[in-house]
Amino acid sequence: MLNKKEKQEFVFLLKRAFREDCVYNDITSKALYPSRFVKARIVSGGNYCLAGADALADIFSARSKTTKVKVLKKDGSPLTCRAIVCEIEGSAGMIFSAERVALNFLSFLSGIASKTRALKEIIDKNWRSPRKPVLLDTRKTLPGFRYLSKYAVRCGGGVNHRFDLEDTAMVKDNHIAYAGLDFAIVAFRGKKVIFEADDLASAKKILAVKPYVLLCDNFSPRQAAEASALRDSVSPRTLIELSGGIDEKTILKYKRIPIDRISSGALTHSAPAADFSLEVYG
Repeated sequence: MLNKKEKQEFVFLLKRAFREDCVYNDITSKALYPSRFVKARIVSGGNYCLAGADALADIFSARSKTTKVKVLKKDGSPLTCRAIVCEIEGSAGMIFSAERVALNFLSFLSGIASKTRALKEIIDKNWRSPRKPVLLDTRKTLPGFRYLSKYAVRCGGGVNHRFDLEDTAMVKDNHIAYAGLDFAIVAFRGKKVIFEADDLASAKKILAVKPYVLLCDNFSPRQAAEASALRDSVSPRTLIELSGGIDEKTILKYKRIPIDRISSGALTHSAPAADFSLEVYG
């Protein structure tokens, strides 16, 4: 279920979506029996991982308190093509005017959850404990949709990385380019910090101070394996994270390398929308 911050973001976005779509002046529905009672259902157009179903009742009830919504599938559930996500009863005008807003939320969030689930399944099949990496998202989210996008990642079996800049200190390439790696190491010595390395030389220098996480950005499989071995000998408690263009097409290059985390911006910035439709049946 949506937590407090996710709920707040959803309520704000829903109000904006209703204004954007002019749902209160749906001239088509007003002309075609706006008060006529109708039964409808939302149906999946493919095989997906569901996210956003928890918000469906709120979307339709925000349009009309008399609309009844019965959600049949829980967020995180696998969907087959033609699976019924929910059933809706109420005024035709109220339901039809909120249709596109509801489907847009569902399609966007289920797309993220489905991409996450696909990548998570590849990890589960090709790594074994105790060094099976967790799948992390990033801050590469559509502005305004940060919390909902990360909620969808969790629905797909992923884990949320830091939410914002005050969450966890993370020294990246631009910080190092400006301040210098040596200065950054001194500034964060003894503190919980994620250090990004772009080659093995910098990885070796960073591991010497035993950071919380060594982020290996755009490392080749050979470099990743060497960084992991170096970590084991120098700083066993440091977590190794891989990032940089990792998706379903590239992740198997790192198959079975003992790493702890894989972060992928593609989960939230490149997930294709899932296909759903609202169908009248009575």
